[in-house]
Formats: sequence, structure tokens, C-alpha cells
Amino acid sequence: MQQLNWDNLRYVLMVANKGSISAAARELGVNRSTVLRRIERFQDDLNCRIFDRNSNGYSLTPEAEKMIGAAREVETTLFDMQRQIEGQELRLEGKLSITTTDTFMVGMLAGPLARFRERHPHILIDVLVTNRILDLARRDADIAIRPANSPQNGFSSRKLCDVSFAIYCKKDFQLQADWKQSNWVGVTDILHESPVGEWLDSNIDSERIVIRCDSLVAVRSCAEEGMGLALLPTMLANASPGLCQVEEIRVDFTIGLWICVHPDLVRSARVNAIIDHMSDEFSR
Repeated sequence: MQQLNWDNLRYVLMVANKGSISAAARELGVNRSTVLRRIERFQDDLNCRIFDRNSNGYSLTPEAEKMIGAAREVETTLFDMQRQIEGQELRLEGKLSITTTDTFMVGMLAGPLARFRERHPHILIDVLVTNRILDLARRDADIAIRPANSPQNGFSSRKLCDVSFAIYCKKDFQLQADWKQSNWVGVTDILHESPVGEWLDSNIDSERIVIRCDSLVAVRSCAEEGMGLALLPTMLANASPGLCQVEEIRVDFTIGLWICVHPDLVRSARVNAIIDHMSDEFSR
């Protein structure tokens, strides 16, 4: 057996975690052929088959299960070491990855990030826009800027602001006398479990929802086309010239916007710089 290539192992673990070549390729930012090639090289090094392919995707062979379990432990240790080393970094330079949703990237964060870049030109920012909750412990991102009712356990968190919501529609939308009987734009996937999804489930019959989206930016676009009423963050909807707020329908909840980081990274100069910058921006 040849010496193992730990970089190839990274590709194997991603396929094992995601269950498919395509999903692993998207997560790693490469094409499918690169993932397949790396897996083949890893299998050649071990002289054994790692995956069985079936109708549900790729699953580990029985022989590979124990080996992959040990490899995940090694990977966790390496992530811990990397966080601790980078947490001691004192220079205001290098790469910083931030995960947030499209709603907040479009509605609130682009301006503050541009001003941060002006102040710290040697810090390269990668913004990962997704509604999925990325794993900060596994270094999927350095920092998360996310909506939540409370800070995430196990992480260092700072509240940036409260985000208010209201009902919006296209300016010439014909509102029914009973607003619950109007057409609505709903949410799906991860957003269905959010306070927005809970409010819609509690107040609107599913038959009145004519389209569902997994993005509030997409919900706004559908409302702009007159497809229905929409529950939206005011900071996102007020920026649309084609929408107006429906004063007759009151919603009484807000969601906090939090910036979160793994405790191992709180001593990093560039992490502290972005946290302080965002806090200053939103306090104004």
C-alpha cells in the first residue's frame, strides 16, 4: 500500500457525508470528474473499493466503514488544530469566509462589507450565500451572520440588530375583503421551519398559497409580479419600488440578526476586525 494522500481523503469524506458525487462537487467547488478522479486515486492507494453505487447514491462498503470512521476523527483533530492556530493570528490580512443568507446579503450586508474592504484591503472575503446552516466547527465558514431568536449554543455570538417583518404586495394588487382569502407567496425547504413559515402555517390555508420559494429574495420577486401577498423583512421589501406594505395586516414578531464565530477563532485579528466593524455599522 502506498502512503495515503490526505487531500484525496478530503474528497472521499465529502462523498461519504453527502452521499453523491454531484453534491460533494458543489460543496468542494470542483467538477464531478475531479471528485471521481480523487476517489479513484484513493482507492488505488488502498487497493480496495471505498463506495458502492446504488439507486440512492454512493454508500460506503462494509470494509470502508471502520476506516472512514477513524478518518473522520483525524479530520476533526485537524480542524481543531487549524482553528486554534488561526485563532492566534495577529495580522490584519489573509482570507475570511462569511456565510449568510441571500436576504441579508441583498438587504443589509453589501454596504458594510464594502466599507470593511476599504478599511482592510489585505483581508480577502469569501461570502457563502446559502439558507443552509454551515458547520463552523468543521470550518465550512469562519463567521456566520444569521437570523435567530437566540444565540447559537457553543459559539461566540453578538447581536447586530432586530429585523422587523410586514406584509407586502404589488401596488395594484387586489386585496380580498378577508385578506386570508387572497393569494399568497409561501416558503419551503429550510424557510418552512423558520418564524416566517410558522406564521404562514398558523394564519394562511395552504390552498391560498400559489407558489413557494426557498429564498425570501425569490418571495419578494414573486410578490413584485403580483402573484400574491408576502411576509417579508421590511429592510428587504422597502427597497423594492414595486411593493407596498399592507397596513391592514399586522404581524408582531421580529428576528434577531447575529454574528457568530467558533470560540477558537475569537482571538484572530481579522475575525475581531469584522465583528467590531459590523457591530459599529449596525449600531449606527
